[in-house]
Amino acid sequence: MPELRNVIVFTIGAVRYALELRWVREVVTLGFVTGVPTAPAAFSGVCNLHGSILPVLDVGVLLGGAAGPAARQGDGALVLELEGAVCALRVDQVDHVASLQESGGNVVDSTGRSLMLLDPAKLLRRASELVTMAAAGQTGDAEPAPETAS
Repeated sequence: MPELRNVIVFTIGAVRYALELRWVREVVTLGFVTGVPTAPAAFSGVCNLHGSILPVLDVGVLLGGAAGPAARQGDGALVLELEGAVCALRVDQVDHVASLQESGGNVVDSTGRSLMLLDPAKLLRRASELVTMAAAGQTGDAEPAPETAS
């Protein structure tokens, strides 16, 4: 039986995604973003948010795709908090907040389109793996990205 999920729907590039609201601490406009030269492509940089330094993550890379544009001041972001870890996901646009039916790891919007429901635990796990591989001198290109739907 399908369950209702309270989600935030957002766009990155031409792709719309959904993320359960329980993981979203706030929606922000990024301040100055500092690139980290030795960081994997999944890390667009770091930013200072309310006195805390947060990594800014690139969802495309975490899903096994190409890197999006570098995060910069003025970009939108979702600040996620999960098990004590806090990070920002750069987004192009926040579309809306809704209660949508879950179906097979996706949610279905009001027009009947299926949207990938991202699992923040899997995204953060993948980011951690990429950092570990970068520290070991591996590129991670040969590693398949894990399934990120919940």
